Amino acid sequence: MPAGSRVDVTHLIDHARFAGVPARLTILAFLILIADGYDIQSIAFAAPALAESWGVRRELLGPVLAASLIGMGLGSVALGWLGDRIGRKRAFCLCIAVLALGSLASAGAGSLAALVLFRFVTGLGLGGAAPLATSLSAEWTSVRWRSLAVAIALVGIPLGGMLGAAIAARIIPAYGWRSVFLVGAVSPLIFLALALPWMPESAKFLAGRPAERVRLARSLNRLVGERRFEGTEVFSVAEPQERGHGSIMSLLRVPYLPTTLLLWIAFSCNTLALYGFVNWMPTVLSGAGLPLQAALSGSVWFNCGGMMGALGGSLLISRYGSRSVGACVACAGALSAALLGIATSAHAARFGTSLFGLVVVAGASLNGMQAFLYAVSAHSYPTRIRGTGVGAASAVARVGGVLSSGVGSAFFALGLAVAEFFYILAAVILATTASFYLLRSHIPGRAASALLARGAEV
Repeated sequence: MPAGSRVDVTHLIDHARFAGVPARLTILAFLILIADGYDIQSIAFAAPALAESWGVRRELLGPVLAASLIGMGLGSVALGWLGDRIGRKRAFCLCIAVLALGSLASAGAGSLAALVLFRFVTGLGLGGAAPLATSLSAEWTSVRWRSLAVAIALVGIPLGGMLGAAIAARIIPAYGWRSVFLVGAVSPLIFLALALPWMPESAKFLAGRPAERVRLARSLNRLVGERRFEGTEVFSVAEPQERGHGSIMSLLRVPYLPTTLLLWIAFSCNTLALYGFVNWMPTVLSGAGLPLQAALSGSVWFNCGGMMGALGGSLLISRYGSRSVGACVACAGALSAALLGIATSAHAARFGTSLFGLVVVAGASLNGMQAFLYAVSAHSYPTRIRGTGVGAASAVARVGGVLSSGVGSAFFALGLAVAEFFYILAAVILATTASFYLLRSHIPGRAASALLARGAEV
């Protein structure tokens, strides 16, 4: 193109096929988030064997489970903020390196206090992975395929959890609980080596930096599949432009305040219920009398449902929009948790053989909602504050995750029945349903998008 020509990066991306750069980036994010999903749940897999090995009462495991969630909260804000300033790719690679270091240190922990510290470090890295991956996927993918790309990337998290539960059931009896963390340290480094040469930087991030024009031109040429740009063009992003850099305070001012608060509530409640299942279900079920392998199989089925919920739900969202689909999925999660409580009130010992269908539905709902919330968050904010907005929502969500540690500890300390554990989670999921439905910045379905396009033409 002639020197000085203006190029709207948003328009270019929205008219690109879901192939080449967007597809490759989505696959890379998916692979890396498999490792992320494994590391998120690794402490849950190791907890029953760790408690037995060290002679620790199960209610004392709460701080260990909470440490990584607190680290995730801080990491999601810090790395989201860093991604808005140094680029999504650099911040993403940094967070993967940190989580590998923390997992390696966890494998060598000699006390609960040391394990708490090392899981906190692991959490710092874990906190940035999903927000940065979804921001990258969203910013390189057309609006038509954006929710699907985000869901494909995020389905790596429950897949990592499912594979992790299956792996843990085999390696813990043979090598002990420390082997779980060793696997968690090696796998992200392998995927990081793949990401470094192949993962592009955010095009919209580069568009705001004139010194990066040549680099952006090369990336856009790969997107369109031809040598169209030289780096002498003026690149712009068709989004509301505001002065200054993204900050937390930007999220708490008009017009973003109502959206931010509802996203934070929905994220917190969904994460509380999600980590209630993820972190405590193996320990709760083993405490109810199931053998370790049967208890871990509950995590396998939960994560299997998570994959189906994220992918199936994203396809429905692209057609019908996020409001109705997300609200229905969340309601299904609340119902399945309540039914688990009813069913286990008299038959806890037979949980492993008769009720895993409900666990699949709960996994589909909670993991699906997590994917929907990331997609809606990325849709709700402009490029300038997208990384900060998604990172902040993810950080606030960790409040719910930390509370889930308290719920699990209280369950064991008070000697409650298994049914009551599931009733509490059902009530929390209902709060997710209400706050998600009330959001005004939902992703429109195909019919609504077509109507908006025709209205714009008129």
